[in-house]
Amino acid sequence: MESNRLSQLMTFTCGGELARPTTRAQETMLAIIALGIGLVLSSIWGIAAGSASAQLALANSFKVPMVILLSALTALPAGLVALRLTNARLAPAQLASAFATSIFGGTLVLATLAPLVAIYYHTSNKAGVPLALGSVFVALGTATLLFGRAVAKRVREATGSETSGRTASLIAVIVLVTIFVAALLQYVALASPIIGQVGTPFDGGFDGVFR
Repeated sequence: MESNRLSQLMTFTCGGELARPTTRAQETMLAIIALGIGLVLSSIWGIAAGSASAQLALANSFKVPMVILLSALTALPAGLVALRLTNARLAPAQLASAFATSIFGGTLVLATLAPLVAIYYHTSNKAGVPLALGSVFVALGTATLLFGRAVAKRVREATGSETSGRTASLIAVIVLVTIFVAALLQYVALASPIIGQVGTPFDGGFDGVFR
């Protein structure tokens, strides 16, 4: 049963063609599994990013997942409101499920790059921090693309058209992603330091980035 759910999760994340869950309970369960695994994967990256210090690595193991979870919880209501206001042809549960699987995809990228981040952190004074930051941007970009693709696919399945309803659903995606990134920026500031002992401009939140 669990392996089947994980298989479904990977299929959704990669845009496969296996049958989608047929009930709301299955859809909700898939979203919960995706988010849970995603938080564990982000913890792996957090440990790698803070591996210069045992104390920071331990703190990051729960700080990074908490930052992602709080950012998602902050952004999701705005996305659901945008979904309703634009009268998009997409159920709220489907938007939430697509969002959860995109978080899984993004954190999967983070976990994949975590060993490289850790290696450079311990062997290069110049490349360690930029590589860690770069892995975050790659993960954000990947998650955004996966989210947009998942929403577009579900709208297409609901309408039977390649274009009908896409604009309205795209607005909801843009709103949700924008709020997620904005919240992420400030939660990172509250949880800093995360990347090494030196810190980054993002440790100061919005004010640190846009001085």
